[in-house]
Amino acid sequence: MTLKSRLIQTAVSLAMVLSVVTAASSSARGGARAAFPPPRQSAAASNDTAVVPFAIHVSDEALKDLKARLARARFPDELVGAGWDYGMSLGYLKGLVEYWRDRFDWRGQERRLNQFSQFKTKIDGLDIHFIHQRSKNPRALPLLLLNGWPSSIDEYSKVIGPLTDPASYGGRAEDAFHVVIPSMPGYGFSDKPRERGYGNDRITADWSVLMARLGYSRYGTQGTDIGAGIATQLAIDDRAHVVGLHLTGCGGAPPAAAGATAPLDTQGYFELQATKPQTVGYSLSDSPVGLAAWIVEKYHGWTDHDGDFEKVYTKDQLLTAVMIYWVTDSGASSARIYYERRHQPAGPPTRVTVPTGCANFNARYDKRPVGGSRSSAETRFNIVRWNDMPHGGHFPAFEAPQAWVDDVRAFFRELR
Repeated sequence: MTLKSRLIQTAVSLAMVLSVVTAASSSARGGARAAFPPPRQSAAASNDTAVVPFAIHVSDEALKDLKARLARARFPDELVGAGWDYGMSLGYLKGLVEYWRDRFDWRGQERRLNQFSQFKTKIDGLDIHFIHQRSKNPRALPLLLLNGWPSSIDEYSKVIGPLTDPASYGGRAEDAFHVVIPSMPGYGFSDKPRERGYGNDRITADWSVLMARLGYSRYGTQGTDIGAGIATQLAIDDRAHVVGLHLTGCGGAPPAAAGATAPLDTQGYFELQATKPQTVGYSLSDSPVGLAAWIVEKYHGWTDHDGDFEKVYTKDQLLTAVMIYWVTDSGASSARIYYERRHQPAGPPTRVTVPTGCANFNARYDKRPVGGSRSSAETRFNIVRWNDMPHGGHFPAFEAPQAWVDDVRAFFRELR
């Protein structure tokens, strides 16, 4: 480990200690609960339950290898005028790879991500990576944020400040949250599962353990994509501790019209990852260009951009998303969750009794409806807030952070 990395980890460790000491010494006004409630598990620390500070630092050798691979990239041909119709645009990918090879500053992105307090802890035999950004407000509500594929902890980087310190971003101090953002097993800087069956049920149990280990006996959760399914299951399995569930789309779509068919051309990735994730994994592990095409095409297809892609994302933002998968070699391991989810036995649906808020960001670029109808969703969820958002797509905390933050604040305001 370099001296710079050691200094970063030391600073993070000191910040964690100061945060805990400050929280412990803060008295609750008006009989409110303490910022760190008594943990639901034994507080006795061991090697298996320790929470260890972590900082992102990719080796120079790994970055040199990446640049060499990018310099040797071989591209396929493309039909005249194909654009994005057949998948990843050749012209856009060539420009992105050139920028990646010659101008992209990964070290700058490391510094940006390392502004947030990051840790690792062992759960179910795996080292789990997570951001744990505490608010200075002792009455802040713990909030577990869960993303999906092909996303990462960076999906929520724009909203961490407004959530933990709302007064500095035009909000009310009493709307503060302590934010926890884990990397799913097999994703990013968390360990990869080494056995079959590590699907939604086990990840749900992991997050229940994580929140208990951090001392939170009362918390809210928010999810998108795969994270929405896990957050929903958490609201069922850990409902004694989950005060509210916020989702970006609650499903429950009305029945399709007679003769209507699903847009299967947008689901090819799903079928491949749900049936043969290992096969596509070789390309994702060996080729940074292949990985970028696989991931960035989804950002293009699932984002509300009306054809002007970079009005929503910069190349730096897109490449940071790709880099988190590349430097951790998690192309194959992240895809396997689709297989596990498909092959898990599905029991009868259980109604969510925890108060639920739905912010339907359904204006995706391909115009597929994702929000569904409130009447249908109410058969599954105890809906107390429903909001059809005017814009935004699959990654709303990244695409439309202010709209996302406003809805999250409003939903949890009555549940604190």
